[in-house]
Amino acid sequence: MNKEVITYLKNYSDNLTLTNKLIVGAFLEFNNIKVQHNEIIIDCIKGNDIAIVKEFATIILNKNGKYDLEDVTELFEITIPSFDVVTNGAVYTPKYIKEFIVSQALSTLSGQSVDRLCFADIACGTGAFLQTVVELFKDKTQKTYAEIFSDNVFGLDISIYTIERAKILLCLLAVSNGEDRVTYNFNLFVGNALDFNWGKIKSNFKGFDAVIGNPPYVRAKHISEESKKLMLNWEVTKSGNPDLYIPFFEIGLKNLKEGGYLGFITVNTFKRSVNARNLREYFKENRFSVSIIDFGSQQIFDNKSTYTCIVSVTKSKSDIVNYVKGSPKEIKNNTLKPSNGIKYKLLDSNKGWLLNKTDILENIEKIESKGISLGDKYTIKNGLATLSNDIFIFKPVDEDDKYYYHQNGKLHKIEKGICRDIIKPNRLKSEVEIPLLKEKIIFPYQTSDNQLSLFETGKGKLTVFDEDYFQDYYPNAYQYLKYNQSQLLNRDKGKPVKYKWFEFGRTQAINDSGKKLLFPYMAGQPYFVYTNQEDLLLYAGYAIFSESERELKILKRILESNVFWYYIKNTSKPYSGNFYALAKNYVKDFGICSLTHGEEEFLLRSESLKERNEFLIEKYEVMI
Repeated sequence: MNKEVITYLKNYSDNLTLTNKLIVGAFLEFNNIKVQHNEIIIDCIKGNDIAIVKEFATIILNKNGKYDLEDVTELFEITIPSFDVVTNGAVYTPKYIKEFIVSQALSTLSGQSVDRLCFADIACGTGAFLQTVVELFKDKTQKTYAEIFSDNVFGLDISIYTIERAKILLCLLAVSNGEDRVTYNFNLFVGNALDFNWGKIKSNFKGFDAVIGNPPYVRAKHISEESKKLMLNWEVTKSGNPDLYIPFFEIGLKNLKEGGYLGFITVNTFKRSVNARNLREYFKENRFSVSIIDFGSQQIFDNKSTYTCIVSVTKSKSDIVNYVKGSPKEIKNNTLKPSNGIKYKLLDSNKGWLLNKTDILENIEKIESKGISLGDKYTIKNGLATLSNDIFIFKPVDEDDKYYYHQNGKLHKIEKGICRDIIKPNRLKSEVEIPLLKEKIIFPYQTSDNQLSLFETGKGKLTVFDEDYFQDYYPNAYQYLKYNQSQLLNRDKGKPVKYKWFEFGRTQAINDSGKKLLFPYMAGQPYFVYTNQEDLLLYAGYAIFSESERELKILKRILESNVFWYYIKNTSKPYSGNFYALAKNYVKDFGICSLTHGEEEFLLRSESLKERNEFLIEKYEVMI
């Protein structure tokens, strides 16, 4: 759908009645469809807004050139009221993905009569997946739309307006194909899937034949308090801070018949993320037949930086998980490569599932078993989190003996005595860049034993200034932060906080010091930059600390090798542009091989990257 059409319509998102009227009225106008009987559609378009409907239909004609039922589906999904944007978690699923999942379900259930199959979407939103189910059922059976609605499709969503839209969508499907009935008997319900009882809705309920859909993408921090409590009732979400999509697997499987099929398009991070640990163990303990098509860093959803996969689960026993890396093009063209079967016994639910070809898994095992793991041998730390870097961190435009000068709205004088050096590893690629990229940070902390010995490292835990002390000793810095107080007070969006208005939003890393290797959150190739400036702070990145300069420089050679990058590319989270995550969780298990003094000297002194790579490949005994 054309962006200008979407932008126009979003102006009315908070007026659901008018938004629905525009979407539906323009569809009927554009396609010259006359509705004479269906009460839901007639009620939707009634009123004296004919002019604005015609205007919208004209915009669609001029900007989009077409307006079919799939466009209606997309507009329903993306015109969410402002009060529901964060907690709804809905996104528009492309048609080819919906058709693939529903076709997979029908293929899995091919031994049964399609006429009698029951499909459910337990987070159906505005009915996009149900529309696809109905279309395929209509193609494969002789049933009317009314019969399919009544017998074969079931939907549930937490919002009243989304269920109303699902009914409108299915009515449009029927009406646009010549079945204009006054009413239809829908199995579409409003409720929270976390505690919804299908047995009270469907008599003699023994489970659905298939559960399909796109479970809500809601991060843990945005889940309502009611849903957080309900999530404790499910095995997969009893620990940690799980996102909302995670329990939908267990809910779906609980409401599935033996031998039934579950198919979701969902985020691919569940393979490795800490908050999906229980979900992985749930699959493994029950030995469900799981198949994963992983899209890696390729984007499926428009305007969403979401990394996804299709997960298919058959409610039957299996000793393996089937896995394949795929692409949207392969799904569209039906050219997906055969999947690779990985035995459950080889998968570690706690550390995360490594799903790959056998030879790659063998190489990963060799790498992780060499010597001591990076996380056990060295301290790996995240950088500072002020929650207002644009206020605390600056590049001086000038300086004199006492002050740095900071241009932020106006020119501010900041006492040198309250500033420390800081750097952003996400921008850093080599040691020669450190002097160029170093910035200053206003650091309102003192050592607990002597508030004047501010920068002596290792002399005691740092604590935040008393406000009176701050104002007396560093009045210019204090006034600068006071000038920005409203922004500082809003760092946690109005939630109650336990920190003073002028201190950092989080206490992490304020006490960290020492020689270190700096590295970014993510990268397209490995960058590990050594610095011996012990009091240099960091933000937006990580550091590996050690008292030994020699050890860190040897480690740098290992981590900038092909062996390490091979490991990352096959175990870490991919991002667009062939970037990969370098978070502690992804690097900590990399094995640091034991080296003789001579081998250490070779790594330190060799100027040939090719020779170092060849040596480490042989040392780790891998074929890459």
